[in-house]
Amino acid sequence: MIQIVIVLVLLMGGGGFGAWTYFQKMQAENKVLQVQSAQLQENQTTLEQAIADQQEVIAEKQRQAEAIQVANNNLRVETDRLAEEKTNLAKKLGRHELDILAENKPGLVTRVINNAGKNALRCFEILTGAPLTPDEVEASKPSQYNAECPTIHPLYNAPEDVKG
Repeated sequence: MIQIVIVLVLLMGGGGFGAWTYFQKMQAENKVLQVQSAQLQENQTTLEQAIADQQEVIAEKQRQAEAIQVANNNLRVETDRLAEEKTNLAKKLGRHELDILAENKPGLVTRVINNAGKNALRCFEILTGAPLTPDEVEASKPSQYNAECPTIHPLYNAPEDVKG
């Protein structure tokens, strides 16, 4: 009988030791899993922040692209306007035989060229920030402003009801 008790005690001791070893192993694996879980959560937080940053960058790039589109459209409009002015100037110059006119009426051509040069210089002054003269301020139409550069008249791009 004692042998049975000894065997049972040994079996129970071995079972207890096996259970204790298994329990220790599970605790160690649990700690490893907790560390991995913390790393995964940290990685997820980092990825979410990176996604948010990228979305901000994308939104900024879209705003920049829209601003570029607006600038391109404005540039196209201005290019079209300048092309129209160039065409009008070419038509004006094509209607006049300047060489024959200069030969027959040199004083007239000299006066016209000098006045045009003076007007062109005034255009550059205005474009570089010079204040408008009282006559330029009172001009109600672009054609009364400056014959060389009527499109820089302050009312040139104003709405129709303001142009008078």
